[in-house]
Amino acid sequence: MNCLHCNKSYCMSFVPIFQVLNGDEMKEISQIITRQTFKKGEPIFLAGDMKKSLFVVHKGKVKITHISEDGREQVIRIMRTGDFFGDLSLFNNTPLTTNAEALELIEICMLEGEAFKNILRKTPDLLLNILAQMSERLERAEFQLSQLSTQDVGQRLAAFILEQAADHDNNAFVLPVNKTDAASLLGTSRETLSRKLSLFQKQGYIQMSGRKVKICNRAALEEML
Repeated sequence: MNCLHCNKSYCMSFVPIFQVLNGDEMKEISQIITRQTFKKGEPIFLAGDMKKSLFVVHKGKVKITHISEDGREQVIRIMRTGDFFGDLSLFNNTPLTTNAEALELIEICMLEGEAFKNILRKTPDLLLNILAQMSERLERAEFQLSQLSTQDVGQRLAAFILEQAADHDNNAFVLPVNKTDAASLLGTSRETLSRKLSLFQKQGYIQMSGRKVKICNRAALEEML
């Protein structure tokens, strides 16, 4: 159902962080939501912006990036349906430090910051739910840093493929991003990633067609970790 035309409370019921709310609380949340669509490649916000909102992905995928001092783009994470972002700036009252870009036509629900924080003060279960997901995200970021220092590109790629398969509960899936962004996520170059993917195919670990991936030898990938 298109978020631009449906009941806001109905839309929010599909977002994990809001599933602890009762009907009245969900209605209160829906009153501070602004819904907006973004085209592929369109920025949702840029580093330095002072937007004080919580952004929730209702449909599509969003790329969160950081631009280094030498102008290189580092992909930090990919947000999918039900994920939220913009929370750090919302709670610490500082400018945004990352960029958010639509990877396809997306629908975003934006919750005005001060009004949302007022609701959080009255709904501790929601606050705890958000803190739990922020903690999980931090733990994931620390794990990724550990991977960069302790694993080679092949090991990181194997872990990435297995993670994507787990997200889809299937041995076949479509890469959520192009090779350039996937390489950035894995801390390598597009050329190195392409060579590793070709090697995995020659070794019979995977099959690929465009961005479609099929795992053919899960045990071999798991043994790399």
